[in-house]
Amino acid sequence: MKRVKIPKTVKPILETVGRVAQDQGVQAYAVGGCVRDWLLGITSTVDVDVTIEGDGIALAGRLAETFGVTPRAHAQFGTATLELPKRLRLDVASCRKETYREPAAYPTVSRGALRDDLFRRDFTINAMAIALNPHQGGTLIDPFHGLRDLRQRRLRILHARSFVDDPSRILRAARFAPRFGLRLERATAQQMFRALADGLLGRLNRGRLRKEFERMAAEPHPRACLICLGQWLAGDVG
Repeated sequence: MKRVKIPKTVKPILETVGRVAQDQGVQAYAVGGCVRDWLLGITSTVDVDVTIEGDGIALAGRLAETFGVTPRAHAQFGTATLELPKRLRLDVASCRKETYREPAAYPTVSRGALRDDLFRRDFTINAMAIALNPHQGGTLIDPFHGLRDLRQRRLRILHARSFVDDPSRILRAARFAPRFGLRLERATAQQMFRALADGLLGRLNRGRLRKEFERMAAEPHPRACLICLGQWLAGDVG
């Protein structure tokens, strides 16, 4: 059972999250990019995603009282944001699962368990969680072997329809691969090229495309991201 070293800047806050969750009878987890970064020794992360097996908005309200801040709730998504000192932003959500009625459509979201929440994510390296409740605080939960892929510098999707459901994941891959020095896993590359050949990137609306390219422009090395994407569009896995 691996325990993750949480940076000192956020550890007291997440310990408080775990205690409040325990008091409310729910399970809380840090999930996604912050877990990936901490496993890589990156401690500068200021956006922390927390998912709750239970009512995320209700817990966010209790946390807001505890921290003395005002939450920004997004009821339609079952999420809430807390702006904390030192520019730390805590996004609190209920565990959820997603289904897609057609390629590139916005997902239909429903309440789920932690495994459902991790399975809906883009790549295995972003599908890990850290338990926050006191009795298991710091324990890594990694059902899809994201840590192994991270150590092997491999970018892998979670299921064969990943790029069909959400083709913007191709653009995210072009950000993550240069940033972390990753290579596409073989089956992932095959599924990506199939999605590109089927023209699925063209089914994304302008807003989603613009958002992904804005994120790419904000990367430490945006040119490397564009080169990576260009190679893939040309059929070269690199």
